[in-house]
Amino acid sequence: MKLCSQKAASLFTATAALTVQQQFPVQTARLDYYVHDPADFDYYVTKPTIHDLPVLLHKFENGEDVWPWIWAHPNADGPHFVFIGVTSVTIHQIRAIHKANPNNHNILVVASDQSLKEAAVNDPNVYEECQCGLVTDAGMTLLNHEAKILMLDDERVVTFDQLIIS
Repeated sequence: MKLCSQKAASLFTATAALTVQQQFPVQTARLDYYVHDPADFDYYVTKPTIHDLPVLLHKFENGEDVWPWIWAHPNADGPHFVFIGVTSVTIHQIRAIHKANPNNHNILVVASDQSLKEAAVNDPNVYEECQCGLVTDAGMTLLNHEAKILMLDDERVVTFDQLIIS
């Protein structure tokens, strides 16, 4: 997988710090920053649009290093559910997805720490028990609904099978 290239590995080492929240013992990826040189990439887009997202994914899947970077993409672990925002209704949806197939799904929740806590006040272990990925330091900036790809404002590109916006 190209994500394990030296550039991507150093990206993770240099920029991703895993923190453990006290109330929710879930590992949360926080992207601080990544200073990069466009010459280090096979394909680099300075100001991406929704039309660039499928091109980035295609080039990434063909082994090219791309920027913005493909952070979450289709894989064998099952359908990819992305939640932008979180409410008490979202918590029930997350539980239902996990219950339907506990070992074959990907759930990513993009929401503030405060929203995560408020939504799960009656179910504080939901994110850990349902194996959710949490992004608390970015929001959605681009959405190509036809290609099922979005980009966060820190330039992480995420693919999905289902997108739920709360």
